[in-house]
Amino acid sequence: MLRFSFILLLFALAGCTTSRTSDTSRTAIEQLLVSNAVDQSLEKLALPDVAGRKVFVETQYLDSVDKGYVIASIRQRLLTSGALLTADKTESEIIVEVCSGGIGTDNVDSFLGVPGFALAAPIPVAIPELRLYQRKIQYGTAKISVYAYATADGRMLFDSGHAIARSDDNTWTFMGIGPVRHGSVRDEVREGEKSKVSLPTRIAEIPEPPITTRYNR
Repeated sequence: MLRFSFILLLFALAGCTTSRTSDTSRTAIEQLLVSNAVDQSLEKLALPDVAGRKVFVETQYLDSVDKGYVIASIRQRLLTSGALLTADKTESEIIVEVCSGGIGTDNVDSFLGVPGFALAAPIPVAIPELRLYQRKIQYGTAKISVYAYATADGRMLFDSGHAIARSDDNTWTFMGIGPVRHGSVRDEVREGEKSKVSLPTRIAEIPEPPITTRYNR
């Protein structure tokens, strides 16, 4: 009878407990969650027509996690579009400004089982936590926008609007089976492991500066 009552107590206490946390610890998965979300967000953004134009990338108002990756990704896409990037704002024709509405990660940890508890009488006994099913989901979210204006007069030339994207990494176990992992980050890692190392692409030839000859008088 006592054993039956104890089993009923376990089922009465069994349930699903969920906690949500947000962190920016620099684990590899956290960094991939952020960069994957940034990549997806930038893929949704249209860029201004800057082919052959001198462009300065303004980043003073961009304040986010992994700011360097966001800036480098924008610069890479502008260069691919034919922009001539300049480090001096006064030498540019167009200023491209980048801003973020939010870049970060969230975790959701849930399980089905019995939380740990203690029995006080007649003999104090500590019952350990029992997790029959456990699932942990990590999300990376990025909301990015880009706009451009003329350096000379500040006239608006382009506004991409906001693009938001989310990456995920899921891990679950069931009665000791697992962990089983899936999600956009795991897909990216698997694709990266399958891909072969590509040979470097030949860059465009840089014209040599004209040779000047000095004559002594």
